[in-house]
Amino acid sequence: MFLAGACQGPKDIPDCVAQAGAAAAEALALIDRGYIELEPNTAFVNEEICSGCRTCMAMCPFSAIGVKAEENVAEVNGALCKGCGTCVAACPSGAMQQNLFTDEEIFNEIKGVMSYV
Repeated sequence: MFLAGACQGPKDIPDCVAQAGAAAAEALALIDRGYIELEPNTAFVNEEICSGCRTCMAMCPFSAIGVKAEENVAEVNGALCKGCGTCVAACPSGAMQQNLFTDEEIFNEIKGVMSYV
C-alpha cells in the first residue's frame, strides 16, 4: 500500500500529483519485477498436535490463518503471514511454530549462551 498526496498530510495540488506519479512508478516497478520477496520467518502448524481451538485465528492481525475443514486443524497462508509471532505465543497446544524461531532453535541458543557462564 502506498500513501501519497493528502493521505500523508496537507499538500497542494502539484505536490499531490508528483507524489501520486512517484507512488505509481513504485507500484509498477514491483509488478514489472515479476515476483515479490516474502518474509522467511513465517509461521507454520504442527498438524499432529494442533487441537483446532482457533485461538491463533483470532490473534492473527493479518488474517493469515484458516482452518482445514477435513482435519479441523489450523493452516497458515504464507503469502499473508508477516512473521509477527502473535499466533505462536497464543497457541495453547504449542502446535504453532515460526520458521527461524522454533522452540528447538531457541532452546539451543539458550544452551549455547549458558555454556559460557
